Amino acid sequence: MPRAGGQTGPRLMPCILSIDLACADWQAIGVALVGPSGAQLIDVPHRGRPTAEALLTWIRGMLREHPVTGLCIDGPLGWRAPDGRAPHCREAERQVRAPGKTGLPPDGVKPASYLGFTRFSIALFEALTMEDGWQLPGQVEPGVSADDPSALLPRSGFVTECFPTAIWRGLGVAPLRAKARATPADVAAARVQLEALTGLSITGRSAVPSHDQLQAVVGGVAGLRWAIGDPSAHLAGVPPVRLDGTWREGYILTLDASPDSSSSSSASHVSVLPS
Repeated sequence: MPRAGGQTGPRLMPCILSIDLACADWQAIGVALVGPSGAQLIDVPHRGRPTAEALLTWIRGMLREHPVTGLCIDGPLGWRAPDGRAPHCREAERQVRAPGKTGLPPDGVKPASYLGFTRFSIALFEALTMEDGWQLPGQVEPGVSADDPSALLPRSGFVTECFPTAIWRGLGVAPLRAKARATPADVAAARVQLEALTGLSITGRSAVPSHDQLQAVVGGVAGLRWAIGDPSAHLAGVPPVRLDGTWREGYILTLDASPDSSSSSSASHVSVLPS
């Protein structure tokens, strides 16, 4: 299937499909389409408990309907490597201070209650990369030199893990409170703050986004900045590798409030969105 949703030509208008993942209930999955003109909240039209296969089918339908050039998913893309730098989690999770720790397969997850979500997320990334051809940042493709940074760090046709809490910090503000603690007023205030910080106009059927939808928008902001080569977009972690039929390690896309222009994830500065 086309990775850019049918867009052709050398210059693609960035369009990020961002997903705040959940595995217990369809309605807990937050989805947004984020582009230079704004962020559109997407209502998921399903109820009950999703499977990775059903969610993948729905995502493929979205990709047929919209000119998506990149995907951001708030969930682990793979397992820890046996020789990973961090003893109990992936290096990327250590760097962004993620609460979930993804260890070695098949069940090396802390806390243990994250195991179902972890397997769900990994299965989704596996299908998107190995079946549908979306590329992880740092993924070495057959016939591509590992010394070619432009090939290893795609700005279009990519799927990446993101972590909204770290992205809020990268925007220079306190993260949105956890879903169980955040009030509707908290979400509404965070929406206003996010629009002011990014210049994004957030639109949707509801006047106030859900907590999950707003987190999806935040993930999409990082994806948009990555797509246009803005140096604030930052890859935490180490490149993904294949081992025993699974992805290991890999990057988490976030934002750096004080980007280092010499880092591997930076590029010449581009104005991200009109202020």
